[in-house]
Amino acid sequence: MARGSLKNNYFNVGDPYSEWCRENQVYMIDMDAVGICKRCKHPLYLAETCFDRGQTWKATATTEALANLASLPSFLVFYKVDEKRELESFRITQLTPIKGNETYLLPEGWYQVLELLQERHDLICTKKDRNVL
Repeated sequence: MARGSLKNNYFNVGDPYSEWCRENQVYMIDMDAVGICKRCKHPLYLAETCFDRGQTWKATATTEALANLASLPSFLVFYKVDEKRELESFRITQLTPIKGNETYLLPEGWYQVLELLQERHDLICTKKDRNVL
């Protein structure tokens, strides 16, 4: 098997496509998040997401490369949940176009960032005048 013996995702369930790729030495990553315009579906940002266990690093090179090729911002998003599995906090690092410092945000703060990305896109959105949601 290529690239180690990781077989399960966060839910302890195997991913047949990922396993097939590893077994055949087809190198790939999954895209964790592609934020899109709620009207035209144009991509707004890319993100690597990860459950926050206090780690300080996650591989982001491919996400950063794709974001640069697409002229999109990208982020590393560590998130924590409470006992009800509701989001309670984030550690966010902007990766592109300019690398930023890690920022701690509550869900409302991250939501504001995502809304700002939508508002910036609205300036050029081809469907902004339509009631498409």
